[in-house]
Amino acid sequence: MAVRTREEIMETLRTRIGESTEDADISLLEDMTDTLNDYETRITDSGNWRERYEENDREWRERYKERFFNDNTPDPDPPDPDPDEHKVPKTYEDLFSYE
Repeated sequence: MAVRTREEIMETLRTRIGESTEDADISLLEDMTDTLNDYETRITDSGNWRERYEENDREWRERYKERFFNDNTPDPDPPDPDPDEHKVPKTYEDLFSYE
């Protein structure tokens, strides 16, 4: 099976169909044209896959490096959000109020 260009395929169809104007022949010609147009569109849309892959890889590697070089360690003694909260010990009733 040979791989053919769009022009070769269309020429083969012209030779095969000839001057026929039957519905089946016109339908086949329409289907082939639509299919070839779709293939060309898909190839064009996905043509820069290598560039997208390299950009994604570069960004991932940069984020991975930053993970180790940036100081993201938590503060060993974080400030208490509400210092008054811990002054008065809570009673059992304070913890389980049924209001």
